Amino acid sequence: MTQPRVSPRETIAARAAMVRAQFEANGINAAQWAHDRGFSPSLVHKILRGERACRRGASHRIAIALGIKDPEPTGPALAA
Repeated sequence: MTQPRVSPRETIAARAAMVRAQFEANGINAAQWAHDRGFSPSLVHKILRGERACRRGASHRIAIALGIKDPEPTGPALAA
C-alpha cells in the first residue's frame, strides 16, 4: 500500500512548525536567531508562518539555515 503524496509546500509547512516548536522549547527568539545569522527578522517570521515559498534568494537561504529545506544538490548537471 502506498502512502499519499505530500506536496513540497505541505512538507515545508510541517518542517516550519517543527522549527517553531523547537524554538519555543529551547527559548530561542526567532528575531535574535535572524540577527545572529544576518537575516531579516521579518522574513524569518514570514517563512516560519508559511507565508513565503522559499524558492530562491534570501527566503531560500533562510529556509535551508532553519532546516526547513534540504540544501540544493550541486554537481555537473547543475553547473552546465
